[in-house]
Amino acid sequence: MNKLFQPVQVGSLTLKNSIVFAPTSVGREGLDFYEKIAKGGASLIILPDISVIPSMLGAPSLGSLQYADYFRKVVEICHQYDCKVSVQLFHPEYDVDYIGSLYRQRGKISSDEVHRLLAENMMGYADTLTTEQADAIVEKFAAAARNAREVGVDMIQIHGDRLIGSFSSALFNHRTDRYAPHTAFAEAVVKAVRAAVPEMPLDYKLTIRTEEPKLGRGGALISEVPEFVEVLEAAGVDAFHVAIANHSNIRDTIPAANHPLLQGEGCFTHLGRAVLTMARKPVCIVGKLQHADAMEALLEEGFAMVGMSRQLVADPEWPNKVQSGQTDSIRYCVYCNSKCVASIMSGQPVSCILWDNTNETKEVNA
Repeated sequence: MNKLFQPVQVGSLTLKNSIVFAPTSVGREGLDFYEKIAKGGASLIILPDISVIPSMLGAPSLGSLQYADYFRKVVEICHQYDCKVSVQLFHPEYDVDYIGSLYRQRGKISSDEVHRLLAENMMGYADTLTTEQADAIVEKFAAAARNAREVGVDMIQIHGDRLIGSFSSALFNHRTDRYAPHTAFAEAVVKAVRAAVPEMPLDYKLTIRTEEPKLGRGGALISEVPEFVEVLEAAGVDAFHVAIANHSNIRDTIPAANHPLLQGEGCFTHLGRAVLTMARKPVCIVGKLQHADAMEALLEEGFAMVGMSRQLVADPEWPNKVQSGQTDSIRYCVYCNSKCVASIMSGQPVSCILWDNTNETKEVNA
């Protein structure tokens, strides 16, 4: 492989190769699995959905240093294998005080009820914030970035979905203040984070939706990509990670094999190309990537990094096997979404149907 295993430069950070473990929820006992990914040869692990405010679902956040030991342990484990760690900072688009008041009023609430309340509470959230409240959230991103530096992670990714995606979209942003332009809130967050941690590499997950065909929710329209790229590069991003806009739309974000529109390897490549043609910074592409030859072609095209999620869940040793010529032994993802997505939605340890005849499950849950 001519490019797949060459070093990649992202700001001040050098990655040993182009292979990225894309943001993937692996459950609360994820340390063992992160070690498998790092040991398997990936150059970067992006820890997903790290909230800049306290999480109502008990997930580690960087709104404070409460989970500092957890993040430091992940970094320590991954660095043993020369695998770097990024944190994906996001705002979950709900009011912590509101959800907390429900707990106090009702007592114990089921996890399904919490998910429902959070989904309902986030609809229209971007419009209900005052300018001052939006400013305060921007500062929370900056504070979380400082906490990320404190716990020793190598890079920060700003998640351009959820709250930022709402501000970025005509579907959710009907404001009339200075955050009315679709790029304005994202730009403010990037500038604040860059000012808070000027020395750290800064990645931006640019989430995109299309109208024809209608795919994704929230995020930037594909026609708006040139403006977003120009504004965000000027604000200080060092790289882009391109994916479809989610906003609680798992069906398109993690497309199964039978998805009517997002078929085949590299199913988000058209979105990535919209960014690649405009960007001066490195671009990471994702979307059902699993064969080395296909990824090599994308790197030759100009993409700097290739991100995998389900394929590396199916076989964390994929990078080492490809580099050593053992491709015949790779467990290739079938994109059934039966166990991996179920574990994501339930917060359980990550799982895969392809592990059923291996000792993988036993080791991950040990």
